[in-house]
Amino acid sequence: IAKGRLPKEEDVKVVVLGGDGSTYDMALSSTSGAITRKLDFYYVCYDNEAYGNTGVQLSPATPYGARTSTSPCAAQHPSGTMQEKKDIFEIWRAHKPPYMATVSPRFPLDLEEKFARAAAYPGPKLFLAFAACPTGWLFDPAHTPDVARLAVECGIWPLKEAINGAVVHTHRPKLQPVEDYLKLQGRFRHLFEPTVQTDVIAHIQGRVNAYWEQVEKAEKIGLGR
Repeated sequence: IAKGRLPKEEDVKVVVLGGDGSTYDMALSSTSGAITRKLDFYYVCYDNEAYGNTGVQLSPATPYGARTSTSPCAAQHPSGTMQEKKDIFEIWRAHKPPYMATVSPRFPLDLEEKFARAAAYPGPKLFLAFAACPTGWLFDPAHTPDVARLAVECGIWPLKEAINGAVVHTHRPKLQPVEDYLKLQGRFRHLFEPTVQTDVIAHIQGRVNAYWEQVEKAEKIGLGR
């Protein structure tokens, strides 16, 4: 367009749709380059916390304690996945894009408002979308709304946005116990049967509590988290 090879009306919006495997891992280097060059695009990550298309294998987005086909519950690793989920939101934020947000289909108004706000900012824009996966997470599809809601209300999936690096949480959860969320999914069943793995559940709850404590501290000193 700048060289006159295309008319201005061909300046279409570019939307990238990727899963967590490519977003957090395989395509991160090329995405990093695109952000650094300040290209104008929307990046939507469909985050179901595993390599879902190829058999629900471990991905960098798989949370601690979950079971996948390549991180099963075993005698050597009774908790299943031993890694912590990669914080791709902060990795993107370090690149200083103009707009980023996390969204959930269970909170459609929040999602709609974020897409509307993002339109005002040229440059790379990230939307991390919570994607409850009945097949990979082993729950009845009828429970999808409950899983999506509890992920937010238990504090596991914070709804937030960052405009030019300044983070604001757009929903303050009630912080229900993480057990309410975990118990609905077969990928966490080993944490409750045949015996309750209280240490693993406490670890997950502790991580959630620590996150929200950090948010409160940041807000008190005016960092706007």
